[in-house]
Amino acid sequence: MKLWDAIVVGGGPAGCACAYDLATWGKSVLLLDKAEFPRKKACAGGLTAKTLRALRYSVAPVVRETIQRIVIEGRDSSHILVRSPKNICVMTVREELDAYCLKKTLEGGAEFQRIGAIERIAQNVSGISLFTREAEWRARFLVGADGANSQVRRLTGDTDWFRKGFAIEANLRRDGAKDDLVFDFAPVLDGYGWVFPKRDHLNIGLYSGGQAQTLDRAKLTEYIATRYGTDAAAENFAGQYLGFGAAGHVVSGSRIFLVGDAGGFADPLTGEGIYGAVVSGQAAASAISAALDRNANAGEAFASLTAGLRGNLRIAGRVARSFYAKPESGFRAMRMPFVRSAVLKSYAEGFNLFRLSGTVRRFLPAVVAEQ
Repeated sequence: MKLWDAIVVGGGPAGCACAYDLATWGKSVLLLDKAEFPRKKACAGGLTAKTLRALRYSVAPVVRETIQRIVIEGRDSSHILVRSPKNICVMTVREELDAYCLKKTLEGGAEFQRIGAIERIAQNVSGISLFTREAEWRARFLVGADGANSQVRRLTGDTDWFRKGFAIEANLRRDGAKDDLVFDFAPVLDGYGWVFPKRDHLNIGLYSGGQAQTLDRAKLTEYIATRYGTDAAAENFAGQYLGFGAAGHVVSGSRIFLVGDAGGFADPLTGEGIYGAVVSGQAAASAISAALDRNANAGEAFASLTAGLRGNLRIAGRVARSFYAKPESGFRAMRMPFVRSAVLKSYAEGFNLFRLSGTVRRFLPAVVAEQ
């Protein structure tokens, strides 16, 4: 039985980011997923500028739209237009993005195997054994990149720190008119509604960071009807869970790592998940490579490499709790150009969130109490 340097479970952005780096660095990598690609995947599909910068290759072939302005809507029906001379983000369709990233990862040297449910994971001093009903695989390291409902996380019992958010989305065909990207804070108590333009359709959804209210097809249908009329024929309704909690997770193992939504790396303020997926996946690859090449402690390396990201997610969590408790205060602050600029840079470019926290504290005092 082959002993792989690493097995990565999950072929989405986190798993591909990890497997791509390891494979191109000459490591033997097996990428496992229960789906056959291309696959349907519920996701708004926005890639911020910082995500594009983190990726090892261009995703231009699967970009549908380039965004340089965002409309932010408040609960009092007011609007704020945020513009940037640079690209804020690009729009993709996750089915296309995931298939493209998997193709690049396999071209980089990783191998792919479709599997059934994982039944058991066993660990010893020399490596990991992963069992499904059909087969057993062995590796020196295991990376769980299998989403918010991660089997790897569940089977390894590393769960107390983890929590979920939820989003539901649908698509609405359009005639090619230019549409703005919209964040609407009116329809959800601890989240927002969104409109993401994708050239031939709009992706419309509702996001809740803590599920303070029920988000379902009926709620989204009502929201779409409010924005586009009762005759709007939305299709492809799908729900998705998001994984939070990385900020409070203490890495304790040295052979099994959780990345992306499986590791709780989604942003609790914006719900953005792909950036955290890519960066945490790459961090796991670097930690594993350091262990294989220099006999470093992979667990310590992974903790160190993700410390900055976890710190930013901790700040984002504090800002989210304060903002969603009293969004009208944050919305008023967003009317000030320097606040709007700081928020935009944080979202798009990964601008220093600690500096953003200091700005927001002036308008959301509840943040101060938690620091």
